[in-house]
Amino acid sequence: MILEFEDERSLLDEEARALMQRCADSAQKTEGVALPLYVFIQVVGDDEIQVINREQRGKDASTDVLSFPTVNYPAGKTAGACEKLLRREFDPEIGACVIGDIIISMDHVRAQAEEYGHSIQRESGYLITHGMFHLMGYDHMTEDDKPVMRAMEEKALRAIGLTRED
Repeated sequence: MILEFEDERSLLDEEARALMQRCADSAQKTEGVALPLYVFIQVVGDDEIQVINREQRGKDASTDVLSFPTVNYPAGKTAGACEKLLRREFDPEIGACVIGDIIISMDHVRAQAEEYGHSIQRESGYLITHGMFHLMGYDHMTEDDKPVMRAMEEKALRAIGLTRED
């Protein structure tokens, strides 16, 4: 998994980037995708994510994470079952299949870590993992979809030892 970070305000240190890399790699492995993947990650504050959320989704509020997939998976399918679709997103200059962008608010990461009683590392790891599964075709908008996505997230996080207790 190739992650490219844009962090203009230097909100992430090398340890945080390494954790996000481990989470992204684990999500890819959990999904069963062997092709090389590429994701652009933008790290911002609440003010910046609110502008993006308003412009892109029509919601004038800050949020924790936004995901913008480039792959349009067929209904009921995810990346693990769509190798042909993923191959269409291959960029020879990057050497990987571009599956989308994730935007994460570090203001929300800190606030939610405190609210949920776990570490900033666990919260940022969860949000990157959550965003990755969105980019791979998962959603949580229906009662049927939600437990499937949550189970994949928890499986990927458990695989790298990042539990709810962290």
